Amino acid sequence: MQNNFIFIFGIGIILSGCQTTEPHKSQAQFEQERIKSQISSANAKTKACLDDAEKDKNFQRIYEEIFVKTETSPNKFTLLTNSEKPSNEQIEILKQSIPIIINCRRLMIDGLSGTPFQTVKLKSYNMADATYIKLIKGEISIGEANQERLKANAQSAIEWSNTWTDIDNRLRAMHNSEIEGMRQQAYSILPLLMQQQQNEQTRQQNLYQQQIQNIINNTPSTVRTNCTTYGNQTNCTSR
Repeated sequence: MQNNFIFIFGIGIILSGCQTTEPHKSQAQFEQERIKSQISSANAKTKACLDDAEKDKNFQRIYEEIFVKTETSPNKFTLLTNSEKPSNEQIEILKQSIPIIINCRRLMIDGLSGTPFQTVKLKSYNMADATYIKLIKGEISIGEANQERLKANAQSAIEWSNTWTDIDNRLRAMHNSEIEGMRQQAYSILPLLMQQQQNEQTRQQNLYQQQIQNIINNTPSTVRTNCTTYGNQTNCTSR
C-alpha cells in the first residue's frame, strides 16, 4: 500500500510540473531571482557610497546649488527655473565631486554585471556626463541642466521598465518550456514506471500467497476422516 502511494504521488508531481508545498524551481525562476538579487545588492552598495559622500559639505552643495536631488526636494522649483550658469566656484565643486560620483557608479555597474540592466545604467550615466560637460563648459544654465537630468531619468526609467518586461517574457517562455519538457519526460517514462510497479505488485502477491500457503501447511490437523464404500454407497466418519 505504501509503495502504491509513493508511486502515484511521484507521478503526480512530475505530471503537474512539481507543484508541491515547496515547488520545484525552474532554471528561469532561479535566473529571475539572481537578477533581482543583483539589482538589490547594487542599489544598496551605491546608495551607501553616495550617502557617505554626502557627509562632505562641498558634495552637499551640489544638491543645494546645482542639481535637484529628489522629486520632493524643497529647492526643486528654484533649481529647475534657475537661468544662471554655474559660477566658477560651483564648477570647481562639480569637478571635485565627479570622481566621487564615478567611484560610486562603479559599484552599480559591477553589481549589474551579467544583466541587461548594466547597459541601461551605462546609457543613463553617459547622459549625465554629457550634462556635466556642458555645465563645466558654461554651455547651459543650472535650470537647463536639471531639465536634461529629469528627461534623462525619465527615459532611463522607461528603458528599465521595458528591459524588465523583455526579461519577464523571455523567462516566462523559458519556464513554460522547462515545465513542458518535464511533463514530456514524465509521459515517456510512465510506461516503464507502471511496468515496474506491476512487477513489484506481482512479486508482493506471490510472496503473500506463499506465506498463506506456508501457514496452511504448517497448521496441525485435528480432524481425521475415514470413508468406507459398499457397492454404490460411501460412508465417511470424522474424529
